[in-house]
Amino acid sequence: MEETEPPHEESEALPKSREIHGVLVACSRDAILEVDRKGTIVFWNKGAEQVFGYSNPEILGQPLTKLISEKHREGHARVLRAFLTGNCGETALIEGEALRKDGSTFPLELSLSIRRQNGQSLGLAVGRDITDRKNTEGALRESAERYCSLFATCLEAVFSADVPDNTGVSNKALEKLSGYCLEELTEMKPTGILPPESREELSKQIDKMLSTDEPIFSIVHEILKKDGRRIFIEQYLNFINRKDKLAGFQEFRSNITARNITEEQLKSSFIDLTKIVSRVIEFYDPYTAEHQQRVAELAHIAGENMGLAEDVVERLYFNGLLHDIGKISIPRSILTKPGKLAEEEWALIRAHTKQGYSVLKDANLPWPAADVALQHHERLDGSGYPNGITGDKLSLEVSILAVCDVVEAMSSHRPYRPARTTADVLKELKDGRGTKYDASVVDVMLPMIESGEFKCAWDPKN
Repeated sequence: MEETEPPHEESEALPKSREIHGVLVACSRDAILEVDRKGTIVFWNKGAEQVFGYSNPEILGQPLTKLISEKHREGHARVLRAFLTGNCGETALIEGEALRKDGSTFPLELSLSIRRQNGQSLGLAVGRDITDRKNTEGALRESAERYCSLFATCLEAVFSADVPDNTGVSNKALEKLSGYCLEELTEMKPTGILPPESREELSKQIDKMLSTDEPIFSIVHEILKKDGRRIFIEQYLNFINRKDKLAGFQEFRSNITARNITEEQLKSSFIDLTKIVSRVIEFYDPYTAEHQQRVAELAHIAGENMGLAEDVVERLYFNGLLHDIGKISIPRSILTKPGKLAEEEWALIRAHTKQGYSVLKDANLPWPAADVALQHHERLDGSGYPNGITGDKLSLEVSILAVCDVVEAMSSHRPYRPARTTADVLKELKDGRGTKYDASVVDVMLPMIESGEFKCAWDPKN
């Protein structure tokens, strides 16, 4: 026999649905109320009592307009009357200023709908106090206004771009810096304002930045103004990612052409000052002065061949010019003495590293020249002097200067010995590779010696 659903199941479901609906309305923190076509309140839940402050007996039978602030009552009442004369099923969402029993006002979001019950059309309203939301919106609006004001009046050039939409905004400072208006900057390729020789290098730097997790990056490079002039800028980039995809970027640009010129002048002056110090040493000991100059030039080439950053290569050169400054403490008679030196005389010569450190340690130099002067005779295996420290405590710059110092010293004549042969120099480096000397430095230096490149660096004609 075919089974059929009990005829009373549907009728039982309706009371259950009404029960659930009643519980939801009773427990809701939102104000839920019903009004008839005239706008009279006929239902009022606990949430409405909490929001407006009226109890059921106080509000039932009262017009809905009683809950609207006096300032907006007429306008809101007109909107409500128009809605309540509409058709069943219509909905609306309005915002306005509501009035509590205590006379205070607050922003209210009201969701309205019309439904039919017992042949009568009723308006159902769900109200929510949106004070917190409005305060947040106001704070965000004020913040946005401050940001826009700061953006517009900032003396630094600012540009912000959205990658998917290919849109951007800039301030007047950027237009003044580059000579291009926002429309031109947005339409042109990012490389459009770069000199041809800078494009590939800058592209590599940006690719490197994108592969890291660092939020902000700084780059110094040249750009071409609209009138064709070149200027140096310092550019700060902030990449914006959404869902692990590049969504846009923000950048700040400063014209540092004048600063760059000043830095170049200071750098040139410092080089000149360092050379003056070398010349002073030359009057005392010509061998030491020439040795420092040659080590500096050799270290500079070695650093370039190793692919080190430009600032590191410059430091190598400066360190080379000063690494033996401590020899001014050694009696001249020992430095220029022909023939074999006694052990006591060698001890005085070895002390030049500590003396050099003493001379340079209090100088306000932008690199650790004092440490290089102290450690350039140290060796990876701890067999060097003055402290016998090992490779894990020696910087790459010290390791480079140490190898360059050995190569130049062995290749040059000294009063107490003749210059060594190229074969001797090669053997010393190969035997000490990875034990006494840094392997990466030796691997760069060997072809320089075999090709004669290291001696070309000392040719006055070059």
